[in-house]
Amino acid sequence: MKTRPSAIILADNKLLTLKYNYNGNLLYAIPGGNLEFGEKLEVALKRELEEEIGLEIEVQNLLFLAEVHQQNKDTLHCVFKAKVVSGTPQLNPNETTALEICWLPIETIENYNLYPNIKTQIKEHFLEGKDHQVFLGEINQPWL
Repeated sequence: MKTRPSAIILADNKLLTLKYNYNGNLLYAIPGGNLEFGEKLEVALKRELEEEIGLEIEVQNLLFLAEVHQQNKDTLHCVFKAKVVSGTPQLNPNETTALEICWLPIETIENYNLYPNIKTQIKEHFLEGKDHQVFLGEINQPWL
């Protein structure tokens, strides 16, 4: 099972995402990436955001764990709250195939194809203040 840490970074009730085009379909990914062999989650997350979008972050609390099971590919998403320590988000085309950086309004997040697909949980937690379980179990992730 692949492990993918990612960072929820908010500004003015907007979520930082990376926009991709897969087969003509738009996907908005919460920034993060895959672990290198022997790497710790927090270290990998900091490295990925520095490499891909030039941000130094402080990893805060773990918000969600979610499993995605596909044929020949299983992923455990570890979604952390994070805070920008320094830098302004800017794509590094040597490290990512993302088209652009997008700040998605949380109040309309259900209108976007989000990766991982935790739109409802983000909206409930950050806008509605609802308590939630950290472990979400298996989530439905549409693949384009």
